[in-house]
Amino acid sequence: MNYDDDALDRALAALPLEEPPPGLHARIMAATVYRPEPVARSWEIWLIGTLIALAAWLSWLLVSAPDAALRLTYAAANVVDLAGLTSDYTVLWLAIGTSAAWWISQLTFPARPARTEAR
Repeated sequence: MNYDDDALDRALAALPLEEPPPGLHARIMAATVYRPEPVARSWEIWLIGTLIALAAWLSWLLVSAPDAALRLTYAAANVVDLAGLTSDYTVLWLAIGTSAAWWISQLTFPARPARTEAR
């Protein structure tokens, strides 16, 4: 059977269709367009929970161990000394680099006018 487009459209329009369930449009819109964005993804929640658990464990370790704060201070000082952050020139170049990065990130350039094509 060969139908032309008009005959096919009439045949499709003549099909008996059921009425959609009540509230179908509202449910579809609520599930797609109006669905709220999640505040955080599941991996972010796991990461935050892990970091909180680690911070709580380190806090308990710091509070319960004798002279733990002094030992942590010495360890931090050794890390800073090994990284070379005790040199005045290193601190100076870190400050210059941080300042340059901040200033470059603040630069804005005027938008170029849109090109128009000649007819």
